[in-house]
Amino acid sequence: MTRYFKSTRKFDKQFKQLDQKASKQAEKSIELFISDPSHSSLRYKKIQGTDNFYEIRVNKSVRIIIEVTSDGKDQINNLYIIGTHDEVFPPK
Repeated sequence: MTRYFKSTRKFDKQFKQLDQKASKQAEKSIELFISDPSHSSLRYKKIQGTDNFYEIRVNKSVRIIIEVTSDGKDQINNLYIIGTHDEVFPPK
């Protein structure tokens, strides 16, 4: 299986709005996710009630939502959105 990575325009826009510290932390988390998605510091987990959305933890407050799909034997990891927990999981 080959893993591919891309990002949405919304993710790119949100990423650019992060402060410098959060931006560096997000870059490290993305690099770690690419090399070892099961690393415990990412707390990679499926989002309850969805078929193909997962979250990784950047720091105490920032999360990245990833849409994971497959195309034959390939896995596509689409960096979907990034923001604080409340921004990516708005209260109901």
